[in-house]
Amino acid sequence: MSKSKNLDIVFYIMDSLEEARSQLREGNLNYAYKLITDEIEKRASKEAYEILGDVLFEMGNFEEALNAYSKTDNNLKKGKVMVSLGLYNDALLELGDLDNQEAHKLRAFCLLKLEKYEEALSEAEKFSGSDPLIFKIKGISEFKLGLLSDSIKDLSRALSMYHDDAELYYYKALAEEKLGEDKIAERDADMAITLNPYYAEVYLTKGRLMELHGKVNEAISLYGKAISLSPSMKEAYVRRAKAFMKIGDEEKAMIDIEKVNQLDDKESKEKGNPFS
Repeated sequence: MSKSKNLDIVFYIMDSLEEARSQLREGNLNYAYKLITDEIEKRASKEAYEILGDVLFEMGNFEEALNAYSKTDNNLKKGKVMVSLGLYNDALLELGDLDNQEAHKLRAFCLLKLEKYEEALSEAEKFSGSDPLIFKIKGISEFKLGLLSDSIKDLSRALSMYHDDAELYYYKALAEEKLGEDKIAERDADMAITLNPYYAEVYLTKGRLMELHGKVNEAISLYGKAISLSPSMKEAYVRRAKAFMKIGDEEKAMIDIEKVNQLDDKESKEKGNPFS
């Protein structure tokens, strides 16, 4: 084959790959998918599989995206799709010691999900610049570690960049509650409920705040809402039982106490406790 024909093939491949990338950038995912799969049928390459992975990732087809990325050398993208699949330990192994901003962010997120809060905070500290997810990871980790003022500061930073995350308001309310800033905590709990009316834990938090100020009936209603959304939330039953006792409704209190006992028995059996 002549040198000129070789060059023609190279330019054709480059044009095909670039066209697939262009369609991906434009959001024409189905057409990009057709272009890149046609190219792979003719001439499979790591570069083509990486583009295929990118297209599949944007389509939300994470398992097939991971399969495509597995045919490349891009550990970062493999790690990213593993995170999307909830494979946090696998993602950490894949990311290894990669030293770049995206890798630090992904590792910090994985460590948070694995409840390794000190490591998550340490990894997040390696990220330079402002990113709402990094501030969220730091804020939640700091709350879990008892660094309440730092937690509020970082959660507030995250909220200044991204206002619609109910979880940010929830953890900020928790930190404020622990610091005795009840009014601010109540306001943040209300914001979390507005953003996500199905967030059971927030109703529990607001119930505690209401009970603290003597609004027992309101607290009972909020605990009930938490229970309706999350029927296995033991703390909500415990607190509602105590609240019922406060208003003299022992019958309803005993019903909740019985439910707590049932949940304890179920938990013991699931853990394989021989004394259950």
